[in-house]
Amino acid sequence: MKSEKIFKGVNQQIKVFDSAGDKRVFGRLSHFRRSVYGIRICFEIMKLYFDEDTNKTECTKEYLTKKMAELASRATIINFINDEISKGSLTTQVSTKDKRVKIIQPSSELIDEFTMWLDIIYRAA
Repeated sequence: MKSEKIFKGVNQQIKVFDSAGDKRVFGRLSHFRRSVYGIRICFEIMKLYFDEDTNKTECTKEYLTKKMAELASRATIINFINDEISKGSLTTQVSTKDKRVKIIQPSSELIDEFTMWLDIIYRAA
């Protein structure tokens, strides 16, 4: 009985993960899903973007490279972020705290896809 529950849970998670790879529905999100560090970067950016705490951490390349240090090299993370900025999945904005720093944010399209994907996850759960 326990193994059947685990089997169903694993299958459910595979379907949810695979759904994010559907390039027709999730054109932007599918880029992040290609690697472990990519999807983790996406989660971190979304977490910080939707955090309503006024003293929240700013999402910068430096912050993300430190958070992802165990998953990929600094150069890999920065190249990935730069690619997503050039594709339009991510945007940058000048920090209000330090004008030299650029804050990384999800594009409106990525936000839409991510929230749609979360709806799929919650329905599957």
